[in-house]
Amino acid sequence: MNTLTQNSVPPALGPLVRYLDQLTERASLDELRRLLRESAVTLEDLRAFVRFDPMHYRRNLVAEGRWYNMLVLCWRSGQRSPIHDHAQSACAFKVLTGVCSETPYGFSPCGQVYPLQTTDQPAGAVVATQDADTHQVSNLQPAGHDLVTLHIYSPPLKLMQKFSITGENSGQWSEEEYLGGAGV
Repeated sequence: MNTLTQNSVPPALGPLVRYLDQLTERASLDELRRLLRESAVTLEDLRAFVRFDPMHYRRNLVAEGRWYNMLVLCWRSGQRSPIHDHAQSACAFKVLTGVCSETPYGFSPCGQVYPLQTTDQPAGAVVATQDADTHQVSNLQPAGHDLVTLHIYSPPLKLMQKFSITGENSGQWSEEEYLGGAGV
């Protein structure tokens, strides 16, 4: 698996990677949001990490350190993440191409999840969430329109809860269940 080395970091990612490599604890969500917003990173900068799966969205590891994972997530039309939280991690992502539909979820008094709203995030938009914040990320664009996002997890997302509106397929997720990177 190819990952960035210090010599191969695209200039647009330089400040972000320097910040991440110097972490001695969990990253600040506000700082991740700021650095991603200020970053001029493009799809072309990360083209080597853009790989799709015909059945499910795909996670492609770009760089990692003790306190972070950086991944490019690739989504075909109709692909979506499970409804999930971020356990003990901060997560921020930038839309590189396409339109990302993000749906935060609330919890009813009986413990069931329900959607609060769906917001379409265009290319260049940054989304940030952490800990028990629960959401789903989707590519709801017409067929033939791909979505590519750059995600940062700090610390690396090793365990989280996933949820279902019907209650089926809810439970814990661990990184051993997936190939091609870590995180959702």
